[in-house]
Amino acid sequence: MIIKRAIAVESLTKVCEESLNLIKQLIDADNDVYAKGYEDGMAAESEVQKTLRPWVGLTDEEIWETISRIGTSDSDVNPYAKLADARAIEAKLKEKNR
Repeated sequence: MIIKRAIAVESLTKVCEESLNLIKQLIDADNDVYAKGYEDGMAAESEVQKTLRPWVGLTDEEIWETISRIGTSDSDVNPYAKLADARAIEAKLKEKNR
């Protein structure tokens, strides 16, 4: 009877040790997956931050240059009104791209 009990305890101990090892492997695998996901997420966020750039509007000089290319020779055309229109368009674009 004592021998059977010792064999049973030894068998149960082996089963418990094997179960514990499997649990440890699962935890390690889960930690690896979590770490990989975290690293991938941080890398993706870094890439997104690289592509996000602050709005850079046109300078008055750039607008004047563009206005002169599209023509303001008509005496009824107010170049300052065109500048205001250009700024309004720029503001709308900025609003849409937030």
